[in-house]
Amino acid sequence: MNRLFARLSTLHRSVPFSLRLQLAVWYTMAFAALLLLTGAVFYQYLERSLEASVDTDLQIRAQQIASSLVLQHGSVALSNVRTTLPGFGTTNPAQGVPLADVNRGALVRLLDAHARLLGETPAFRALPAPAASVTQPLQGTPWQGTILSTGGQEVRLYSRTLTAGGKPVAVIQVGESLATLHALLHQLVAALFVVGFLVLLACAVGSYWLAGRSFAPIQRLAETARKIKAGDLSQRVPVPPVRDEVQYLAVTLNEMLHSLDQSFSRQRRFVADASHELRTPVTVIRNKAEVALLRPRSQDDYCTVLHSIHMETERLSHLISDLLALAHGDEGLACFERETVHLDRLVESTAAHAEGLAQERGIRLSVQASQPVTLIGDEARLIQVMMNLLDNAIRYTHSGGQVQVSLQATASQAQLVVRDAGIGIAPEHLPHIFERFYRADQARTHTGGSGTGLGLSIVEWIVRMHNGSVGVSSQIGCGSSFTVTLPLLPPAQKARRALGSDAS
Repeated sequence: MNRLFARLSTLHRSVPFSLRLQLAVWYTMAFAALLLLTGAVFYQYLERSLEASVDTDLQIRAQQIASSLVLQHGSVALSNVRTTLPGFGTTNPAQGVPLADVNRGALVRLLDAHARLLGETPAFRALPAPAASVTQPLQGTPWQGTILSTGGQEVRLYSRTLTAGGKPVAVIQVGESLATLHALLHQLVAALFVVGFLVLLACAVGSYWLAGRSFAPIQRLAETARKIKAGDLSQRVPVPPVRDEVQYLAVTLNEMLHSLDQSFSRQRRFVADASHELRTPVTVIRNKAEVALLRPRSQDDYCTVLHSIHMETERLSHLISDLLALAHGDEGLACFERETVHLDRLVESTAAHAEGLAQERGIRLSVQASQPVTLIGDEARLIQVMMNLLDNAIRYTHSGGQVQVSLQATASQAQLVVRDAGIGIAPEHLPHIFERFYRADQARTHTGGSGTGLGLSIVEWIVRMHNGSVGVSSQIGCGSSFTVTLPLLPPAQKARRALGSDAS
């Protein structure tokens, strides 16, 4: 059996069977095993049923012989038996009846209570009856079993006693050859093999046809996917109306295509916006350099041009750094430190660094972070979040306005809010405010400064990598409020880290 499976496995690897053919073969093999098992069970049941029928016939025949015997003074009279059973007696068999042919004539033997032969049919002389077939009935229990004749044929034998006055006076033995039964069973097996072969052939053809029908929707999915492979991601595979695995596959493929379409659209937009943003400072630098080289200028003019070029290169450097950071984040290559960060101290120190920029623009910056807040994260990245939010708030707040920073904490999370009194954001722009290079409107675009359009995208990415979230609420003319929510350390972990720091 192991060799057979090994050969089938080798054949499967060497011959590229289609999935449709494989399913048809496996279904046929499974059905063949089921047919074989069912046929074996049916054969055993039929054989036992026929043997039981033979035993019943033998018992009836023994009863009939017993009823035809006549008891005279405690002995058995055989006159009636001899008339019904030709050749019955203790002499040689009658002419024309072979001695050892158990298939012709009756198989009957009669013994007295002392196991002495009273008479037997000619065919019975070919049966070597076991001693138990005589002793067991004399002890009060009928005996039945299968024995072999001198010609090697199976014979079913039944023995019982004839009693008179509660005492056994004779033993009656009757038998029947099983050759006819075996011939019937052999014919049945041959018929089962023929019918089974035809059924398996029909099963193979039906399985192959049904497999083709079952794979038809998948074939249509493959054809549609082959068309989509050309680059038209707007197409969708057909969804079958039946709720089955094929429908689930089609829905999953459509969801994947929708996601890929959106991803490629974002990528194309990102590349186009990045190209535009990179071209702008390069163009400015080239124009200023070309103007400066048209004719000789004074040292102050050259310093002014160099200062302008320096500002554009600074903007270009920030843009390239932001692009690299987001690219590493998309590829999963960005590394984040896992260290204890005192967020309250970080907020105060970052706001102190931004105080100078706020004063230059005539903006008041206030901080409320009196509550100690500790979490696990990357301190440098969180400083970048604070600086981007503060830079965004200060840039879009008019002179004389105010920017407020507040930090609050609960048992499980910290909430950082940066609120400005700037120009605000229209409601239709709020869902896209964290997209890369997204500009809400012209008023926010021409506010001055060196913004790259990536600051809020970087904020959202860093907060998401810290398992947090960032949201925005705004009203035109009244300002905007950005809320960053970050998870805190569980109390047990806080205690362990505190013990560790004390021990060190």
